[in-house]
Amino acid sequence: MTRVTVVNDDPEFLELMGEVLQTEGFEATTIDGDRADVLDHIRTSRPEVLIVDLRMEGNQLHGWDVAQEMRRRPAFEALAVLLCSADLPALHALEAQLQEQRAVAVLPKPFGIDQLTRAVRRLLAESSGG
Repeated sequence: MTRVTVVNDDPEFLELMGEVLQTEGFEATTIDGDRADVLDHIRTSRPEVLIVDLRMEGNQLHGWDVAQEMRRRPAFEALAVLLCSADLPALHALEAQLQEQRAVAVLPKPFGIDQLTRAVRRLLAESSGG
């Protein structure tokens, strides 16, 4: 079963994402993005896909910072990353910078279950070289 970790500062979003991902056949772990030790919790969950909110108000690290920090670690170099946000201008600006990145995608909020699962499966295929 594919391990997916969701990091967000909205508890309701985390609960919903956990339920949806499990229903769709993924092993889901959710982490409060406001935690100072969020990177340690991601490391412990050992995800194949990281779904992270671009902006987390209570944390000094934003979503892309979290993803980059995790990918600097040898065990997580191939980590697939899905950045989510309702801030469309910020997502689009970041998307242009991500053209060179392997297995990184953006998903604007709000999104549907089908959009989410397609994005996760596409990232998994990219990260495995398929």
